[in-house]
Amino acid sequence: MKEFSAPAPKKRRYNATLAMAIAMVAGVLVGAIAGPVMGEIQFIGDIFFRLVQMGIVPFVMCVIIEAVGGLTARDLSGIGLKGIAWFACSSVLASAFAVAVATIFQPGAGLAGTALVESASFEGAGTGAVTVQDTLLGFFGNNVVASMGVGAMVPCIVFAAALGLVVSFWRNSRDGECLVYDFVVEFGQLLLSIIRGVMKAAPIGIFCYVSAMVGKLGPEVLIPLLKYLIVLGGTVAAFLVLWNIVVCTVCRVSPMLLIRKMWRMSVMALATISSAVTLPVEMDDAKNRLGIRDDIADLVLPLGMPLNSNGASIHLAITAITIAQIYGVGFEGLDFVYLTIISTLLSLANAVAPGADLVSLTMIVPQLGLPLSSIGIFAGLTYPVGAIRTILNVDSDVYCALMVAASEPDGIDREMLLDSGPRA
Repeated sequence: MKEFSAPAPKKRRYNATLAMAIAMVAGVLVGAIAGPVMGEIQFIGDIFFRLVQMGIVPFVMCVIIEAVGGLTARDLSGIGLKGIAWFACSSVLASAFAVAVATIFQPGAGLAGTALVESASFEGAGTGAVTVQDTLLGFFGNNVVASMGVGAMVPCIVFAAALGLVVSFWRNSRDGECLVYDFVVEFGQLLLSIIRGVMKAAPIGIFCYVSAMVGKLGPEVLIPLLKYLIVLGGTVAAFLVLWNIVVCTVCRVSPMLLIRKMWRMSVMALATISSAVTLPVEMDDAKNRLGIRDDIADLVLPLGMPLNSNGASIHLAITAITIAQIYGVGFEGLDFVYLTIISTLLSLANAVAPGADLVSLTMIVPQLGLPLSSIGIFAGLTYPVGAIRTILNVDSDVYCALMVAASEPDGIDREMLLDSGPRA
């Protein structure tokens, strides 16, 4: 007689996103009940955000060197160059659009004179740009080590992109071999492991910071968060509509049909908040529902993961302006140009870790001379922000692939694209 053993109970996986959301809700409740006494534990939250920030500059540089240095001769010619051009244009336009929307709707206005603003400690020097020449000059450092030391992100990114291009040409001429590239990839993975390790403590840091903030200031500090999410979601939705109109005009397809054919990947992006997890579904739909030629989909879509992040560009720009409005910091003229460019550049370095939105903010906030502690206001919004960012990141990759395919002979199977019936 066979003996049947009971199946081993499934081990529950730690859900970092859920833990951070719970920590934020608990922080609000405890802060509202306990009051100002919770301010005594704010330093724990401050330590958490500093730990996240400590390796950001070298991590961003490694990510960009890996992304650019990993480009092959195929990537840098024909279809690849067209894809990269569309990535660059769409990301810049996304950042500029976000800057305009946030400036008009002012999601961070209304906290002037509160204790939150009066007690803020401003770190960094901001842009400090008064002319076009000064702004452009600030993108180039004369000593990359010095730039890293003071946390000047843009000169570091420019250096990383230049080194990445040289590495790419070097690898292409030597059958893919380059010790520097291998070192950078491994070093970047180690830095990412540090970030992931720190993010495991995110619920503790978020609880301490949010409870202290609400305890000292009251629930009024949460009002900008609702406005922020509405503006962020509305901006992404509007940009998706504009993208859809452009692509449908060029590809001569109905907007509703295109939305229906991209519905599966969009839902996947919202559910998983991960471009990497969504990529297989995205590539399958691009080939078998949208009719994009296989070689174009196989090249442009994976290339878009590191090089095209419209959602991240919008997130960084809107969050930066929201924080500036909360603290009464005014941007004008070339400050908006600087913000657009830095949001675009930093969108290239999306961290593949729980709480990637918080990691992204530690990149941009110090560059604008805003208080690092302001990041804590947005703690716990990882899932909604991640979902909003990811759906645009994924859909914009496909839009770029469609634009590239439309420019190529037989790049799109029009019969498949215009087929309104179900397709496996």
